[in-house]
Amino acid sequence: MKKRILIDANFPTETRVVLLDKNNQIEDVEYSSVNKKQIKGNIYLAKVTRVEPALQAAFVDYGDEKSGFLPFSEIHPDYYNILTKDKENEVFTPSWNELSPPEITSDDLAEKKHSTNSSGIADIDEIDISKIEKLVDEKIQSDFDIEAEDNEIESFSKEDAHSDARKDYKIQEVIKKGQIFLVQVTKEERGNKGVSLTTYISLAGKYCVLMPNKPSQNGISRKISNHDERKRLKDIINSLVSGRNKESSSVIARTAGAGHTSLDIKKDYEYLVKLWNRVREATLQANAPSFIHQEDGLILKTIRDMFDRNVKEVVVQGSAAFNACVKFIKEIMPYALGSVKEYKSNTPILTKFNVEDQLTRLYQPVAHLPSGGYIVINPTEALISIDVNSGKATSERNIEEMALKTNLEAAREVARQVKLRDLSGLLVLDFIDMADTRNRKIVERTLREFLSRDKARIQTSHISSFGLLEMSRQRLRPSFLEVNSNICMHCSGKGVVRADESNSMLILRTVENEIYNNNYDIVNVYGIASSILYLLNNKREEINFIEKKYSIKLNFHIDRDATADSYSIEKIRLSEKNKSETMVKQPALQDIDIKEAQSENSLNRKQKPNNRRSQKNYLPKHNRPNEEESKPEIIAKDPVVESVEDKNHLQDNVSNGEVKIESSLDGQNKHNNKSRKRINRRRVNTTKTQNLESEVIDVNKD
Repeated sequence: MKKRILIDANFPTETRVVLLDKNNQIEDVEYSSVNKKQIKGNIYLAKVTRVEPALQAAFVDYGDEKSGFLPFSEIHPDYYNILTKDKENEVFTPSWNELSPPEITSDDLAEKKHSTNSSGIADIDEIDISKIEKLVDEKIQSDFDIEAEDNEIESFSKEDAHSDARKDYKIQEVIKKGQIFLVQVTKEERGNKGVSLTTYISLAGKYCVLMPNKPSQNGISRKISNHDERKRLKDIINSLVSGRNKESSSVIARTAGAGHTSLDIKKDYEYLVKLWNRVREATLQANAPSFIHQEDGLILKTIRDMFDRNVKEVVVQGSAAFNACVKFIKEIMPYALGSVKEYKSNTPILTKFNVEDQLTRLYQPVAHLPSGGYIVINPTEALISIDVNSGKATSERNIEEMALKTNLEAAREVARQVKLRDLSGLLVLDFIDMADTRNRKIVERTLREFLSRDKARIQTSHISSFGLLEMSRQRLRPSFLEVNSNICMHCSGKGVVRADESNSMLILRTVENEIYNNNYDIVNVYGIASSILYLLNNKREEINFIEKKYSIKLNFHIDRDATADSYSIEKIRLSEKNKSETMVKQPALQDIDIKEAQSENSLNRKQKPNNRRSQKNYLPKHNRPNEEESKPEIIAKDPVVESVEDKNHLQDNVSNGEVKIESSLDGQNKHNNKSRKRINRRRVNTTKTQNLESEVIDVNKD
């Protein structure tokens, strides 16, 4: 099957790599960002800053702000400061020895690619039930063990001269402050903890891993379970590590080396030897602390891990990334140099191959199957549940055949989604119930075959009578959703929010619980717009009930920062003075009917001053006229005003409404004197104006 690798390095801050099958469906995806740099695998020349006997570890300065943590078990015995009398019984092996490249013979050039007994189920487009039935009936063992990690090895040469060296010493006896180490990062920095380091260097290639300062530790990946293949790889490794290299280094065969010739493996080993010799030369010329070697970036890891015989081309967008790919392939796979192509179109490369839509669907919990069924992926706190539904799958003759076909498609899609989304931990698969036990075994074997290409360690159980299958997957990195999404600010990650009906009643109950035992005058409620409007439009009776029962005023306000499930309550207790002012100036509109509002407005209109007589009764004593002048027939007389200032003061008091209004005339006198008042008012206004002008003139003269 011909596959394609797409490398999107158009933006310098982010790089994405996608592996596509021949139908342009995503099989694997990798991504890296400048903001999230990974230093795992980097090599540094470090200096010991502190030795901790209690922890049996040392803290070293490798050039970063935080010190690195180096356990005593990860320190090579070559770095021990051993006394002279103890050195007689020790075997000294230099840890920075130069390695020699392997010899390529004519047999290596003539060797053909070794074919394994792989079933090939994971590489075909259509699921062949007959092949799976043959595997189940004949109990044929798979070539790959899914329960083993990709980096987990089985050593077949264990003659370590330093295996018991550290048992006789403690770290404070053999390690001193200021000592120089060549270290490699094994764990990234997390929180306040610094990186974890080791002095046992390992350089990973495409088919093998070189350990230049760890002799007699050759091994083969446990994921390769075929006995004949393991024996063949063991012979190749023994031929690589021979002579002087055997005394100081070891080699491990990776899972990707299965089925490849000795020439391919020796070429890869030759590249690693050259890389180590360059690291050694740079170390001898550097001063601690110093950065010696950077682990291969995402693009080089892609070529190293994804590129195999099934990949027909590597399409790269970005000139810098393209040059790096060409340089790397020339060193390890010169025969595949023609497969690398540079993408120069204006259309984005992932859009051209319809990959962006597939990446967007990774955010959705539903994945559809070819027959019309679908699976639903639901991560929870304790586990990840995956439910298989038949959906529109009705093409089979009976329920059992429909369930078997849908479950086989679901097994393939689950293996794909688990790898793409980086799902880890405990997973529970709810398959469609099948009555036949043989069909359950077929689904179990199909799932294991499709999971065989996963690098993570996976353990699976059998399908129970309820259709449930439990499996666990090793956590290699954070999941896709964990890296590319945040918790929803409205639902706090629940996925649902309270309805407006429930939220409104909860608000009213909370208000009542807060005020029933205390005397409050005003309660302000702040919440989301939909809940506040629902309260005002549909819960008026409940609001009036609470206001009358507890003699309070409820105010509702829209809080634009509130979420769907959040609200806040403000309780106010007024003093007696503020309480009287609040009742006049800020009436509770919910407690006043329309008729009461109209009557209050009419009362206010009646209380307005409508004659001079009512104003005189409440003037200051020095401005108040004689009692005789208060009679109706004497109203026409000129008002007595002592000065212009007093007169202005009187007019201001009247206009500001500070003079209280109380009428001393009865209703009959009002009716009889109505026409007379209108005439007298005109006289008073005329006389008043004349007197004001005369007094102003007198004041100016004085």
